[in-house]
Amino acid sequence: MTSYLNADIMIRDALPEDMAPIGILMSTYFLDIEGVPVEDFAVAQAGEKIVGAGAIVSGRFPEVHSIAVHPNYRGKGIGSSLIRYLLLKVSDRSDADICVYTRTTSPVFFEKVGFVEMDPAIKAQLWEDCAGCNRLSTCRQSVMCLKKGSR
Repeated sequence: MTSYLNADIMIRDALPEDMAPIGILMSTYFLDIEGVPVEDFAVAQAGEKIVGAGAIVSGRFPEVHSIAVHPNYRGKGIGSSLIRYLLLKVSDRSDADICVYTRTTSPVFFEKVGFVEMDPAIKAQLWEDCAGCNRLSTCRQSVMCLKKGSR
């Protein structure tokens, strides 16, 4: 699957050879992608360069796991295009009809693409790593949900 944001930027499924540049891009924002398979990623490509990447994982529920855009390419709609592309990857899942979740320190970005902020207490119910975290009560990550019909 491939789509074009414009004549210069292509959004496509990630390939195994994209994982090194994806890792570098994600590390710019301290995002952990360990254990996330290449099949869960999509990339934004400008020429030969990966300028954005995102992953949607399909565990107990669909979750936008990581999204990052190279600083020189921010503000061009790449992040929003990656989100829309990733949502297509899970559109056939019945639980995606209920909600696609994400944990983020950038809730305003996700609100722009239709996600709504949830009660932070739901973190411990949704994610095991949150439930066992000793910093849960002071965590700065927002829980966001994109419900069916808001896409």
